[in-house]
Amino acid sequence: MATPPFLHAKADIIFRSSDGVDFHVITLFLKLASSSFDSIIEQAAQSNQVEGDLPIVLVEENHRVLDTWLRFCYPSTLAEDPPLHEIEDIIPVLEAARKYSLKPLEHKVRQALKSRMEKEPLTCFAVAMRAQLNVEATLAAEYTLRQSLIPASVPEIDLITAKELLALLTYHQRCGISVQSLGVDLSWITSSYMSLNAAGYQWIIQSGSCNCESGSRFLLNGQRPLKWWSDYMEKSLVSLRDKPSGHTVLAGVGDTVRGVRAIGCSQCCSNILVNMTGFAEFFSTMVDILTAEVDLDMDLLKPFVPARVALSTKARNFMGASGLDVNPSGAGPASKATRAPAPSKKTANPKGGTKKKS
Repeated sequence: MATPPFLHAKADIIFRSSDGVDFHVITLFLKLASSSFDSIIEQAAQSNQVEGDLPIVLVEENHRVLDTWLRFCYPSTLAEDPPLHEIEDIIPVLEAARKYSLKPLEHKVRQALKSRMEKEPLTCFAVAMRAQLNVEATLAAEYTLRQSLIPASVPEIDLITAKELLALLTYHQRCGISVQSLGVDLSWITSSYMSLNAAGYQWIIQSGSCNCESGSRFLLNGQRPLKWWSDYMEKSLVSLRDKPSGHTVLAGVGDTVRGVRAIGCSQCCSNILVNMTGFAEFFSTMVDILTAEVDLDMDLLKPFVPARVALSTKARNFMGASGLDVNPSGAGPASKATRAPAPSKKTANPKGGTKKKS
């Protein structure tokens, strides 16, 4: 049974859901919401399907979906906008919004999907692909980078094809490969990070009273950084293969800070939290700059060239706006995105790879 306000005495038409629930509706509100209802209401008035004095419109939507889009058409004094809490309602409500030309409702559905991406990126990717929401599909793909390459199964996985899932996993793998360049060419530290951080990178080089062990893998302008910093970098690079997101490198800061404090070196402990947090945030930014260069290629046709340390025009614009050195002595990672995943500059194109917005 329908609930208020769809039992109003002044209703002049009935919308009957596919599962047989009657909604008594005031047509004025529908006409104000979309002109597409004009012909529907006119046809109902001319039909012989009536209940009492009210014409009946039979709709394809079930009562939950019908309730949602009808509430959206009503003024807020009579019905609040539907919350769209259930993921299974996203596609049918979106289809109804498109069917009845309810653009504001379509926008609300998109926003509802985006609000779930951080916690349910694979689910949102599947729903967005099924609904042909290309921008949202690309954004959801970016959020999946925070999770393991082989994701846990979700019921919505049935909404996409094997090829679409393979494209997502390939994108994830390629991002993991691309960010490894940050452990090979360290010019992003010796030049760009240097220009951003007043203390430079000397806080991770043994000097003065510090007797801490130096690492053996990395070289910063011919100098070996301290082992605890090298350990953080090595662990981060390993984790980035599976979760190639800037969010990943931030997760290891706490353990590194606690480890340094446990060593007890007064020089290393000095400002360790501030220094490590600032460095990790910059590292995180560089990771997301590199992954933003990787296309979500839905057709798996484009040759893959790992994103390397070569600044694109957009990378230079980003780094310049951030006060970073855009002309380092070595090359620095390319960019299209800022640190946290945000609406992407590229959108998935189900008919042919990705298309990039100007």
